[in-house]
Parts: sequence; C-alpha cells; structure tokens
Amino acid sequence: MKISALAIVLAASAPASARAADFYAGKTLNFVINFTAGGPTDLEGRLVAKHLAKHIPGTPNIVVRNMAGAGGAIGVNWLGEIAPPDGLNMGFFTGLASKAAIHEPTIRVDVSKFVFLAGGPGVTVTYARTDTPPGLKRPEDIMKASDFWLGGLAPEIDKDIRARMQMDMLGLKYHYISNYPGSAEARLAIERNEVQVFPESMPTYRASIEPMVAEGRAIPLWYDPLDNGEKFSVPVEAAGIPAQTFTDFLIAQKGGLPSGPLWDAYRLINSAGTVFLRVAALPPGSPPEAAKALREAFDALNSDAEYLADALAIVKYTPRYLVDDKTEKLFREKLVPDPTLATFVHDYVAKGRASLGK
Repeated sequence: MKISALAIVLAASAPASARAADFYAGKTLNFVINFTAGGPTDLEGRLVAKHLAKHIPGTPNIVVRNMAGAGGAIGVNWLGEIAPPDGLNMGFFTGLASKAAIHEPTIRVDVSKFVFLAGGPGVTVTYARTDTPPGLKRPEDIMKASDFWLGGLAPEIDKDIRARMQMDMLGLKYHYISNYPGSAEARLAIERNEVQVFPESMPTYRASIEPMVAEGRAIPLWYDPLDNGEKFSVPVEAAGIPAQTFTDFLIAQKGGLPSGPLWDAYRLINSAGTVFLRVAALPPGSPPEAAKALREAFDALNSDAEYLADALAIVKYTPRYLVDDKTEKLFREKLVPDPTLATFVHDYVAKGRASLGK
C-alpha cells in the first residue's frame, strides 16, 4: 500500500510535459474545421493537420472533419456544447474572435471558457474584376466605379463586416449580396459576373485569384492591415501583392484616417479578425497535458521545414501560429469590447442583412 500511495503521489506531481508525453499515444484527435471543404480555412486546416501529429508526443492519428454552417458558428457551438472535454476534440476556427467580440447571437457558447491553443494571424485581400465599369487598371480606379456588387459569405462574419465598412468609409456606391456557402461558390459568382468585388482570404487568393490577376481578369484593391490594438502593420503574408493596406489606401484617397463609431468598430473587427484570423482551441475543461502538447506542436510548425515547404506549394505562403501568453491575453481582451461598439456592430450587421440583394 505504501508503494502504491507513493506511486500515486509521484504521478500527480510529475511535470505536465511528462504526462503529455503519454497522453496521445494510441489515440485519435478529432480536428474540426468550421467552414466547407475547399475553402481557405479548410486548405490551411488540412495543411496543419497533415504536419501537426509528428510534433505531438505519442503521434496520434488526426481525423479532419468539416463542420460548416451559420458563418462558422455550427462548428464553434459543437465544440462548446457537445464535444467531450477529453483532449481528443480540437477546433480550428475562422471568425471565432470577431464573432465572440461582438457577442454574435449565432455563437451560443462562452468562448472565454475555451482552452486557447494558438492564434493564426492573417488577412484578406479585396479584389475586383478588371472589367468592372468604367474599367479598373489601378486599385484607385475603384473610386470611379458605382453600382457594383460586393459578394460575401454571411452578413455577420468579420470578413463581410470589414468589407462593407471599408466600402462605406471610402464612400463607394455598391450593392451587397451574401450567403455564398464558401469561397469556391463566391469565386464562381465572380467568374459569372454576378458580383464584381470580393474579399478573399490569403490561401485562396494566392492559389486561385493570383492566376486571374496574372491573366488581367482581376485586380487586388487592398489588403487588411494587421492591428494589435495599438498600431497597424503590414502583414508579411502580403509580400508581392501589388496593392496597399486598406488604411494606407484610405489615407491616399481621403487624406487621412477617419474618426467616430464606424472607424472604432472597424478597428475592433479588423483587430480581432486579422490578429486572430485562425484560432485553435479545445473545449472548456480539457486536460492541461493535452493543451500543453498541442500548443508545443503548433509552435513547432513555425520552424518545420517540411511544413513550410508544403505551405508554399499549397497555399503560396507560410501561415504562422502564436502560442505565447501575451497572445492568449490579447485574445481574451478582444472578447470584452466596449458595449457601445458591440451594439454599433450589431446594428450595422442588421442593416447589411436588410440591404441584401438591393
């Protein structure tokens, strides 16, 4: 009995790294992506899933599941309401931080209780058909366009909100149509000239839109700046894109940056949606040893030569993941914004929904 008691005490006091080394041995990790197959979240998520296991002690089998719908909310709600907190169910989500920041009602769960694993910075590139009247040869030519259609995925997701806010701050005259199931469907709408402008995430922009740009059929208008809440910065992922950040484009066209509730709301949405374009998380109450193993695995991807080469081949850039305490602190700060800004965004989303197709 004394030996058994001592063994129990030693096991309980063993460092998390030792317990993590055995946690995933012989197990399967359920890797849930909250958007459809073939879209930018799916492309990046499957790339991560392909390389993550080798960095997890025990090398578990990783099974990818697409759980799309409601602008990504279905997968998020599943992780918070249904998924067992056993360390074997992980979410790889787009739009989580921005939806949670404005308390979007489609998100039923308390995101602050999720076990944060990693944040993946990233931006969208807003591009247009070059034959959008009167014809676009340079990004600034969009200022002469009117009555064009802006496409989106859902009025409540940050990509749609940012795009509408950008159009409104520039004073452009446009129509808005949304609820395309994914980027593939929106891209088909661009090809059919049903919409002329669309904000595309970097993986799909590099893989599918840059060839259209090279052919002269599309032109990048601007891309999102990264915003940590204190300052704007140019994302390294945008290297080589012949356009400016939106903030630089806005300054060039309007002579400076604006002020007021629309601008403040834009900064909230842009910061949450770009610094935390992707978020990896476990359900509330998941084992600490599982979280430790997965955080270290995400961190290891950043210096994995095989992953980096694969990323350049598949998505044409190298997504990076932040796992440090400062990043987690910033993530949790984004979940409690000024209530007046959250109300403003809710009203803005409602106006966008009401304007669909008009």
